Parts: sequence; C-alpha cells; structure tokens
Amino acid sequence: MRLFRSMRWRLQFWHGLLLAAVLAGFAFTAYEYERRQALSSTDSELERRAASMSRLIRGGPPPRRERDGAPDDEGPGPGERRLPENEEMSYMADAPGGWYYVVWVRGPQQPTASPNAPLGVPRPLREDIVERGPNFRVRGLFREAFIPVGPGVVALVGRDMTGEAERLARFATLLAGSAAAILALGLLGGRWLVGRSLRPIADIGAAARRIAQGDLTQRIGTADTDSEFGELAEILNTTFARLEASFAHQARFTADAAHELRTPVAVLLTHTQNALAAPCSNEGHREAFEACQRAAQRMRSLIDSLMRLARIDAGQAESRNAPLDLARRASEAVEMLGPLAASRGITVRSELEPAPAAGDPGEIDQVIVNLLSNAIQHNTEGGDVLVRSRTEAGLAVLTVADRGPGIAPEHLPHVFERFYRADASRSRSSGGVGLGLSIALAIVKAHGGTLLVESRPGEGALFTLRLPAR
Repeated sequence: MRLFRSMRWRLQFWHGLLLAAVLAGFAFTAYEYERRQALSSTDSELERRAASMSRLIRGGPPPRRERDGAPDDEGPGPGERRLPENEEMSYMADAPGGWYYVVWVRGPQQPTASPNAPLGVPRPLREDIVERGPNFRVRGLFREAFIPVGPGVVALVGRDMTGEAERLARFATLLAGSAAAILALGLLGGRWLVGRSLRPIADIGAAARRIAQGDLTQRIGTADTDSEFGELAEILNTTFARLEASFAHQARFTADAAHELRTPVAVLLTHTQNALAAPCSNEGHREAFEACQRAAQRMRSLIDSLMRLARIDAGQAESRNAPLDLARRASEAVEMLGPLAASRGITVRSELEPAPAAGDPGEIDQVIVNLLSNAIQHNTEGGDVLVRSRTEAGLAVLTVADRGPGIAPEHLPHVFERFYRADASRSRSSGGVGLGLSIALAIVKAHGGTLLVESRPGEGALFTLRLPAR
C-alpha cells in the first residue's frame, strides 16, 4: 500500500510499535511484581498461620489474639490468659481476610474445619508432602499451605484469594488504561515531531516541483542551517542556481545564434529570388536555385522557431491576456487549412461548442493550427479529422483527433521534445523542423493549461488542449 511507503507513516509506525512494546513490557513487569508481592505476602502469612496451627495441635503455646493488627506467637504476656481450644480454633477461623483451616486425622472420620472453609477441600496426598515445613498449593482462587503434624495428621490453612484477584484485576485495568493514554499521547507527540522533522523535505519537494514546472528562480528556505536538511537545502539551492544560469546561458546562446543566422539566410533568400526572377536558359541552374531557396526558407523557419523558444524559455515572450473562444479560433483554423486538407483528400469535421477562455489569441491560434496541420499531414489518404470543443470542470477543452497510423508506445513520451521525430522522413517531407509541438506545449504552459496526447498504433492520435475557462 502507498500509505506504508510514506516515510512519515513508516517512522510513526516504528515509533508507535516501540512505544507500545515498552509500555507493554512495563505494564507486564509492574503487574507481575504486584502479583508476586501479593503472593509472597499471602505465603508468608500462610506459613506463619500453619506453624501456629501445628503448635496448637501438638499442645504447644497457643497464639494470642491480634494486637496492632497482627497475631503474636510468643505466648501469653503478663496478665493474659491462654485461650481454650475452641476459642483458639475460632481465632484461626474468624481472622479477617478470608482465612480458614482444615485438619485431617488418621481414620475415616470427617476432617475438622472452620465454618468458613470451602466445601470439599481435598486432603493432600502423601507424595504432595515434600517438606516437613509448610507445603503450598493453588486451587482456583484458593491459596493453601499444609503441614504434617503427626502420624496421619495434616493441618491446612488457606485463604480465599477472590478479593486479591479482584484487586489485581483493577490494577491491571488501571495499567492498561494508563498505557493506552500514554500510547495515544505518544503517537500524537510522535506525529507532531515527525511532521516537524520532515517539514524541510516537504519544502524541498514543493520548491523542486515549482522548478520542474519552469520557475527556475525558486529556492528552498534554509532557516535551520545547522541540521542535515539545512545542509541539503544549501546544496540544492546551489544546484538550482547553476541550473538556472545554465538555462539562461542556453537561451541566450540560442537567441544570439538565431539572430546572427537571420541576416545570412535573408541574404541567401534575396539572391535566390533575384536569380529565379531573371531569365535563365539553363534548367539545371534554375533547379539549383530553387533547391537553395527551399533550404533557405526551411532555415528561416527553423531560426524563427528557435528565437520563439528562446524568448519563451527566458520569460520574454510578449503575450496579451484577452477573452477568446476556442470554438471560434478552431473554426478559423479549419477554414484556413481547408485547402491543405482538400489537397490530401482529408475530411475535417467540427463539433464545436462555446469554450470561453483567456489568453493571447495569436498564440492560441498558433497552437490550434499546429495541432490541426499535424492531424492532416500525419493522416491516411482520404482519412478524416475530428475537431471538438467544450467546457469541462472549469476548463475550456479542445480536442483534435485523426485516423492516421498513430504513434508507437516507445515514441509517445517524446512527442513534445524538441527536434524529436517518430518518423524523420515523413517530418522532413512535410517541411517540419521538429519544434512545432514543443512551441505549442510551451505556449499552453505559459497560459496555465495542459496539452496531452493519446494514441495507439493503427488507431490515430488524439491531442487534448485544456485552458482555464473564463
């Protein structure tokens, strides 16, 4: 998915994953520590109570009632009396916290148990008693310690851990809620931090897009010059400056070369025209002069196109912004190129709806004439050309479709490149110099529009001109 190819989302994903892992580890450690602490405290109390039960059954000094919240096993103090046996058992059974006892003796008689003991407490098996001291076991929510007291006598002290389990569940819920809140805050903070860190990349991309659209004066802001992005921005700005200087130099060279060539070409045309105007009995000389004239005219067309492109590249093309209708401009172009179409047996059909736009009528005429003349020249004999205009989604649209041989897929991306010819012999025979579509595209871009081509071999070509609607 494109979402996971984004550097922003990949950074945030790994940041969130790491944060979630850390929080999960912390929560698990805290919960496990709390559980072990509760279990250790319970086991210590079970061990102490089991030892008291053992002394009580063996006839040793019984425990005293609790003082300051904890039983005292040191025997009766001064002025205190020993508890009778039934009171001693009651002491063990009535202790707060869900404590209970069970005592098994040899024989079939029922075990002695405190009233709060759960029903059906199983007697520990012989193999379960591995130590003389307390042995521990867990049955569901009951934690129990049992100790052998004498031959066939086993005493068990247990505790109902339901309250402790509920407390641990509340603690786990608190940990989960806290971890979720911290994770949400961490993700929001990470999103802000990642966005702030990657903002220079967005600025670099925006500047690069504007430069790719032809505005070579754009530069990247370098406020944070101490970071790696600041260094990258400075390097790119230097590259863009050199690129702008290179394009400016190329445009000046093209304009200067074209300007210098205009004079000798004009002289050549003048002499060939004078020579052809004068009587000449040598047919070979006349053919030579006519060839020179055609070559000079071709050179003049090339020079004019080069100068036009140089002015566009340098931003010096003079154009005016006036209301125009693509339907009307296309109708005039069809009428003007009618003789050319008739000479090749091409039928030009028009489906023109009003398509108001704004721009330089002369430049837009040049674009339409270029598209239409290409459709006529690159069509099959006796074919047809369809010209349509309409408005669509706030745009004035003009399409020119032919029924020619089409453009091969490998040539389609290069159609608007300067001097590119998919069929060099055909372009030369038609008098083209390979700059018409390049100039048309430059004009359309200067007007804020687009010029696209679609084609399949054997199905002709479709050129689509879009300009902002007026």
